Amino acid sequence: MAHETVTDSQHEHQERDPATPMVKNPIITPGKVAMWLFLATEVMFFTGLIGSYVVMRAGSPPNGFSSIFSPAQPEIAELGDAAVGLHITDAGPNPEKVIALVRPLLDKVANYAPRDLVHLVNEGHAIIPGQRANVADELAGVLRKSGATVEELHQQTFAWPKPYDHTTNPLSIDLTAINTFILICSSVTMVLSLSRIQAGDRLGMQKYLLATVVMGGVFLGVQVFEYRELMMMHVYPIGVSNSGHFVPGASLFASCFFAMTGFHGAHVAGGLVALIVLLIGSLMGKFTADDHAPLELVGLYWHFVDLVWILLFTVVYLI
Repeated sequence: MAHETVTDSQHEHQERDPATPMVKNPIITPGKVAMWLFLATEVMFFTGLIGSYVVMRAGSPPNGFSSIFSPAQPEIAELGDAAVGLHITDAGPNPEKVIALVRPLLDKVANYAPRDLVHLVNEGHAIIPGQRANVADELAGVLRKSGATVEELHQQTFAWPKPYDHTTNPLSIDLTAINTFILICSSVTMVLSLSRIQAGDRLGMQKYLLATVVMGGVFLGVQVFEYRELMMMHVYPIGVSNSGHFVPGASLFASCFFAMTGFHGAHVAGGLVALIVLLIGSLMGKFTADDHAPLELVGLYWHFVDLVWILLFTVVYLI
């Protein structure tokens, strides 16, 4: 019987399934196309959000925010630069008497809870809204006789609160800068996680993915902490809010801040859930060097979230 000789090329041709693609990890996949389309809609969403912020900020009147009046208070235009405010830096030995003197004035233009007013006076942050110079001088004299230390404040007006101006802007830039750095680092660990699984190192992938989850959770936790401090814990002077707390209705600036950072926080929360699902899946044996598409897709989303936050931090906090 004659034996046929099968060459290597013929053997390869026989074993190859014609339906099997030659490229194991194609550059363009349906999943990637879907993710890029989704991110395109997200780009349009955040572009509109940031664009609306820019428009509202540009349209804010020059005296929209004042160091001695609540935001957009009519008295700003009425008194103008002639207004004089009083800053009680120390309530002295009889804070109850000082509070009794200033409460009627503040109740006309503000809505401080009793304990919040006590906190402001005792901590040296109370600012009496602007008065005509002669009225302010008379009140300052009465407060000094009661043992308080009082400084006169001449009005400063702004179209928009300036960074680090405690009289109109309550945002903690230093804390948020650290939080931003943490989020950027989480993007780095996400890249390292993907590179590890591409190299076949599942344990390394899990370590870096866990680090990404932890840093994403820290970022979200700090944002929740910031909201709690702004809305409930701290009491701010009249130029920030007439209630003492920085809540969405306090001013146009407050509404913009909570809308923009709130939407971003929701996106971070969604990304964090996806990362946790990936981590659980990897612990169950999923993902290999040839099969890790979900990790790559979630990574694209996470990098997008990081990039958007850098823009928001710059626009809302720093400018």
